[in-house]
Amino acid sequence: MPTIPSNAQWQKLPPHPRLFANAARFATLKTQNDAVSQQILALLRREGEQKLVAPKIVYPATGFKFSAVREVQGRVFTLAMLYRVTGEKRYFERARQELLQLAALPDWCPSHFLDVGEASLAAAVGLDWFYDDLTALERDQIAQSIVKNALLPSLEVQEGTGSWVDGDFNWNQVSHGGLVAGALAVAEREPELARKIVERALKNLPKAAAVYAPDGSYPEGPSYWSYGTMFHVLLIEALRSAFGTSCDLEKASGFLQTAEFKLQMVAPSGGDYNFSDYHAENLNEPVMLWFAREQYRRELAEAELENLAQMHAALSAKTPQKTRNASRHLALELLWCADTLPQKNQVLPLHWTAGGALPLAVLRSAWNDSRATFVAIKGGTPHQSHGHMDAGSFILEADGVRWALDLGTENYNKMREAKLNLWSYAQDSTRWTTFRIGPEAHNIVRFNGALQEVNGKAEIRALPTENGIAGNVVELSPLYKSQVEKVSRRVKLHPNRSVSIEDEWTTSEKAVDYAFQWLTTAKITHTPRGLRLEQAKKSLDLQIEATAAFKIKLEDVSTSKNVQDSPNPGLKRIIIKMQSAAHSTTILKVKAVPGDAVGLN
Repeated sequence: MPTIPSNAQWQKLPPHPRLFANAARFATLKTQNDAVSQQILALLRREGEQKLVAPKIVYPATGFKFSAVREVQGRVFTLAMLYRVTGEKRYFERARQELLQLAALPDWCPSHFLDVGEASLAAAVGLDWFYDDLTALERDQIAQSIVKNALLPSLEVQEGTGSWVDGDFNWNQVSHGGLVAGALAVAEREPELARKIVERALKNLPKAAAVYAPDGSYPEGPSYWSYGTMFHVLLIEALRSAFGTSCDLEKASGFLQTAEFKLQMVAPSGGDYNFSDYHAENLNEPVMLWFAREQYRRELAEAELENLAQMHAALSAKTPQKTRNASRHLALELLWCADTLPQKNQVLPLHWTAGGALPLAVLRSAWNDSRATFVAIKGGTPHQSHGHMDAGSFILEADGVRWALDLGTENYNKMREAKLNLWSYAQDSTRWTTFRIGPEAHNIVRFNGALQEVNGKAEIRALPTENGIAGNVVELSPLYKSQVEKVSRRVKLHPNRSVSIEDEWTTSEKAVDYAFQWLTTAKITHTPRGLRLEQAKKSLDLQIEATAAFKIKLEDVSTSKNVQDSPNPGLKRIIIKMQSAAHSTTILKVKAVPGDAVGLN
């Protein structure tokens, strides 16, 4: 459990700035001349120039303020860092306008508390980093807004109700992270309130941290990993800068290992394994520099350092270049710069298996090779924050092509407009009627067309490596316990870069119709041994074997099925169907052989 700051630590809070850095640390940034710091600073200058001339933010009078408060947070971080490093008053003047506009709002939308967490962080950083430049009246206005719009409303939310206060999902991390920053920014004004906010966060953040155990996987998927984990780290760094201690928050089981999860989720093409409610934002990942610094492991930062180098190169390019967009937390990379880390520390594994809240496995033939074979498969349960009905689903890449797809999430507003139970994960929830979220759009096992059972959970274990063949087995029986006696899926990566997927199931007293689903945008043709997929002048042969007769069905699933569904241009679904008699065991094996691997051992 976390340690709690002592009375002495509260009584010796440092002067402003005290969030994430003090005056001495900011002074060192002015002479931090390593190549990475200079790249970050150049990128910040570009962002700052854009923010100086950006239109005034329009905050909605009612309802969500989420996008607006994230925008103001990015403006404050960027402009404040540039002011601390350059001393140019124009950055301060624009940031002051942003802060006073935020402080003047009657509320920060406590009904959607993520908005409050984001706004509290923005106001806290602005108040803290600009403290000596703001007038006494301006400091009062901003501090009072933090108390009125963030700290006090947060205490109206009870613990033990599954809310953001003590939930095991990203809202816990974001809300407490923003609130702690706000509390520490006004601690000398509201010492009792600040202490209550910090101690409540320390009590409840471990409940969100528990999902990382034991291997670092994150059940809400890579995009929500970026969101929740960043605020988790911000909370840690706020405590360190204010009290000189992290209160041991980083010591939670699996938390430091989660940097490897993030790297393992990136396929050779550069795209993520986009499971759960995945949102493609194309942002750089500042928190990876923190993990690299924390563990003194440069390889954890390599991908992010490459992002920064490419973004910097694009600044002076004569022709537009496709790069990452700048995160609103880019400024923090100056504090977490990993340029002095050793070149290499550990070798990332080609075969990675995680247990815990999200059992997951990744097999790849190589790192740093865009043509490598990559297969990732997940276990877990649909009954999880941002979960999909996708236990046992996989994605597959080879020769630079993603052959088996996950579509990520559907647009939340479309689902709200359709009046779905968007955040209900119950068996009968209308959430599962959404194509991208329910069973129809995932590479899973189906029996009689039924849903997976949301109270079940699939575990994953690694198989012994034999003759260069690595693999995993996913125990799927809990997801289908009323449909079959038992069912498992084995995935193996062979030395010739081919992948085999083998399903085995045993029926109970009832016969069943089994279906194997594979989603792809490739061109599909029949072959004597199964199917051939072709895309981007590459091919993948699916060689199908079974212990009983099977039929192959190809479906066009590119058009919307329901009002909440978006179209998926070019999407097709391969279905392999079989019938299994009662009290029988059946096996289906699909071997995926990349065209460039044909003839290899």
